[in-house]
Amino acid sequence: MVAKKPETATQQIAVVLGALSSGQPVLDMMRQLLATGAGVELHGVFIEDEELQQAAALPLVNELCRLTLSVREINGARFDRVIALRRRTARKMFEGLAQRRGVSHTFRTAHGSIVSLLQETIHTSNVTIFEPIRQLSSSAIGQPMRSRLTARRIVVVVDDFDTGKEALHTVALLTKGRPDRFSILLRAQNMAELHAMEQLVRESLPNRPFRLLLLPDREIDSLIASVQSERGDMLVIGATETSLKPELLGSLLNRLECPVCLVRPVEGSPSRDP
Repeated sequence: MVAKKPETATQQIAVVLGALSSGQPVLDMMRQLLATGAGVELHGVFIEDEELQQAAALPLVNELCRLTLSVREINGARFDRVIALRRRTARKMFEGLAQRRGVSHTFRTAHGSIVSLLQETIHTSNVTIFEPIRQLSSSAIGQPMRSRLTARRIVVVVDDFDTGKEALHTVALLTKGRPDRFSILLRAQNMAELHAMEQLVRESLPNRPFRLLLLPDREIDSLIASVQSERGDMLVIGATETSLKPELLGSLLNRLECPVCLVRPVEGSPSRDP
């Protein structure tokens, strides 16, 4: 009797989009993740942040036109039209990417607190990618597009062996065929764990340029400062109990200026030998 091959677990990839951007930078960065198509389900989540909606309802709220640089007053009806346009644009680009890559996909709109909705999305996905608010605000007034062949600096946090292994595997897929460089932020309990993590990085990113840095502690400020000093174009971090705390997610949302990718292991998949 021939033994059945174990079924490959389906990878759930979520892209979180918002009202301040079309999501093009995030969609561009994740093309390589969808290269195979097989075993991938892509989920788009357009978040209508309740705080943004409340702010738009206040009197004397204005917006800056990207084309004319003129200031225009926002009222409730205008805000709703802007949000509807952004939602349609984001959905069109998201579905276009999914169809070109031949992957199964869904798209939905979610209303509420952006941190709570992020937590919910991360818990049900293996890879979740989102743009922080500071990046959204800067892109809203126009930033020059970078060439897809330009080398990016990818910052990866490895502070847990299992989630670090998944994060490095995702990074290898995200950057396949690209001249990207890597900054690996290590956080170890002891020297033996540190050496094991170093070996994991070398075997996960063979023949790729990277540098290793030690995070001095587990404080949010240390992580944010390290990513900023490395001038990261994307942060990749394991979706652990610590990284899912509202305080850390809120800091990533409000203080970083690059896309963030949170990675959870695929349930039911075999462990990846380093």
